[in-house]
Amino acid sequence: MAPVKYEILLVDDDRTLLQAMETALSPQFTVHAFSNSSDASAILRARNIPVVILDLHLPEIYGLDLLKRWKVEFPETEVIFCSGEQKVEKAIECLRHGASDFISKPFKKEDLLCLVQRTLEKHELKKRSEKLNPLLNPMPIEFIGKSPVILDLLNKVKLLKNNPHLNVILLGESGTGKEIMARLLHQQEAESNRPFVVVNMPAIPANLMEAELFGVERGAYTDAKQSRAGKFELADGGDIFLDEIGDLPLDTQAKLLRALQERQIERVGSNRSRRISFRAISATNQPLSDLMTSGRFREDVIYRLSDMVLWLPPLRERKEDIPLLADYFIKKYSRGYDLPILGEKALQYLLSYSWPGNIRQLESTIKRTLIFCGTQVIEEIEIYDPSTFNPIGKITNQQQASHLEEDNFDVQIREFEKTLLASTIQKFQGDKNAAMKVLKLPRATFYRKLSQLGLIN
Repeated sequence: MAPVKYEILLVDDDRTLLQAMETALSPQFTVHAFSNSSDASAILRARNIPVVILDLHLPEIYGLDLLKRWKVEFPETEVIFCSGEQKVEKAIECLRHGASDFISKPFKKEDLLCLVQRTLEKHELKKRSEKLNPLLNPMPIEFIGKSPVILDLLNKVKLLKNNPHLNVILLGESGTGKEIMARLLHQQEAESNRPFVVVNMPAIPANLMEAELFGVERGAYTDAKQSRAGKFELADGGDIFLDEIGDLPLDTQAKLLRALQERQIERVGSNRSRRISFRAISATNQPLSDLMTSGRFREDVIYRLSDMVLWLPPLRERKEDIPLLADYFIKKYSRGYDLPILGEKALQYLLSYSWPGNIRQLESTIKRTLIFCGTQVIEEIEIYDPSTFNPIGKITNQQQASHLEEDNFDVQIREFEKTLLASTIQKFQGDKNAAMKVLKLPRATFYRKLSQLGLIN
């Protein structure tokens, strides 16, 4: 494959010098040579030219005035000034106004070639850094929602700012945004260069879990060809996100406990302890009480992980956020500038559904809808049952009625729960712990229900 032949634009009213520069550069570059600024501007609009060599004193316009105009119109183009002036002050003035470089007339062919090559390297480096910038400095994380339960959650998150010594555990159903919340916790800290390491527990084989988390020394086992740092070492000075912590094997939990208590880890095959500093943000969709009572998770590890517990509500308990989330996903996945909007019937359909797959299911639904939507107003929404992946159907009056009945059913269940909890607490003369034990509810669930149903005094 032939190397890229860059295009260079020359602008100088001295036709002899213009010809000399064109002759010097033509073997390596595609050269466009003009003696006036209007022709030069026209070709810049037509071609993507990375480097311009511009005379500082053109008859019709001063070079710096032209540079200011081009910086607005062609910001990616690098401009090298050439001038008969030998003063250093003039070169500094040009650089201060945004020129890439300055060369004084007369100049040698070798100096010109070297200067152009150097400027092209600068141009390419700038392009690469712009491509990398979204990776190095990603867009700020935002947790979408203005419902009371979400505003309360976000207030708690703000209180955790500047307290990275507190381990946080995130509870909630699958698809409620636990990883987004973990990234929000990380992002709000003042030090932007703190590492953020994600560990997806279910994706790691049980026999490799210890090596993945804590690292391994060369020769520790047959396939250990070289020493390797684990996830906790990589997270030193920052946050480690332990996703689906409930899947952590029991035999690895003792070593995790030591890491949490002592802030020290040992690689597999090593006797040397390494001191590290980190915050553990963990998440699970499994009830913590079930994990502990079933013997699948050590209580002492749970307590170390849960300095702060944040519960992320399912989408059915924050339906007022559905329009905001739908609008966010429409903007995210729409191609083009004319963003479609949700019609009233489509929005009512979204609001009437219970969303067992939570935000993840809503996102998938909006993404699919945009592919098949050919109008500015989205009138039809098709939702797939996450258990069967069969379409539930499109908007019909009958379906809207059935969903309204479903809402009535939810209301009745809510009233039943409220009556049951209130009567049980009254039975034990206000002793909530006794009521909780009789109802066999986990503590977090019990008090969350009391708060949701307005039974906390």
